[in-house]
Amino acid sequence: MKILAIDDSKVNLLLYKGAIAQHLKDAELQTTRSGAEGIELARNWHPDTILLDLQMPEMDGFETIHRLKRTPATAFIPIIIITASDAASKDRIRALDLGADAFLQKPITSEELIAHIKVMLRIKKAEEQLRHSQKLEAIGLLAGGIAHDFNNILTVIRGYSTMLLMQTPPDSPQGESLQMIVDAVKRAAGLTQNLLTFSRKQESTPVMAELCGLVSGFEKFIKRIIGDNIRLSLACCAQSTPEPLLTMVDRSMIEQLLMNLAINARDAMPDGGQLTIATANAVLENKTAEPLGLPPGRYIHLTISDTGSGIPKDVLPKIFDPFFTTKEIGKGSGLGLSMVYGIIKQHGGAISVESTPGTGTTFSIYLPANDTPETVLESC
Repeated sequence: MKILAIDDSKVNLLLYKGAIAQHLKDAELQTTRSGAEGIELARNWHPDTILLDLQMPEMDGFETIHRLKRTPATAFIPIIIITASDAASKDRIRALDLGADAFLQKPITSEELIAHIKVMLRIKKAEEQLRHSQKLEAIGLLAGGIAHDFNNILTVIRGYSTMLLMQTPPDSPQGESLQMIVDAVKRAAGLTQNLLTFSRKQESTPVMAELCGLVSGFEKFIKRIIGDNIRLSLACCAQSTPEPLLTMVDRSMIEQLLMNLAINARDAMPDGGQLTIATANAVLENKTAEPLGLPPGRYIHLTISDTGSGIPKDVLPKIFDPFFTTKEIGKGSGLGLSMVYGIIKQHGGAISVESTPGTGTTFSIYLPANDTPETVLESC
């Protein structure tokens, strides 16, 4: 996490530094003694929360809040006001009206300061998840509508071109051109199917499945996707987990998910490497379930790990965005990971990613577990 402290007092900045170093060991703190410098640093550094003094020369805290909240790059960064004990009630009201998220008056203990910082971080994460969901929902509605209409047009093109191809003699020069039209329509139909999956409008047929068997049954296909220079390791039937990994899933969608993540891993390992797919039972409590946006309970934990190039830190928040791709123009639609995200959400699950550039990437997927199966699709 990244924290920015804006205060003209060296003593206060040292106190903040000590408190954060003691209680938030994984946090990175940047400090500045000027409101103008703080705004510039916030625009470029993108901190997770800001600690701000009200009484500062040149630009006071009120003006700093005003500018931060009206700049798109910094508008959603939580701001904690920390000011003198004699601050008037009107100052508190004014700061909160301008957009401050919390107002603390000295003296304040290190523990109280850290508690407020943690609250602001939770609020920021929840707001980011909400904005991301709203953005995907809006794009999904648009993509789904376009896909349905486009699919109707493709049906006409494919029907007539196939009829013409059947009526064309095998040695006719028009035959090759017609075949190219038919093949192009098939590829276009595949793209509309991807759009429908992303928009969650694809009709699903969930059945009770044993996830170990489902993944194992897809092993040969995954090997063909990744090629001979990448080793595939499956840890799908852990001996330490005797209970079957049962969940309600649409088999074709889960296979699509595995294929997309396998392709993503392959592209990250052009010189070869290791791809590991593992499944296990997991029990999520409030502390672990809340960041994933899931209720506490039993889940199937599916992990897909590679030893590839990794994902840069600045790219990581964007990877599930539709049409986002780091590939060259014409070499990627940018729908692969957004489709994965859509499939997981359609199954009532969650997905997270951890990546270190130069080391590799791990996708963690949680699907609701089911304890009372009527039918088992596959078994280990």
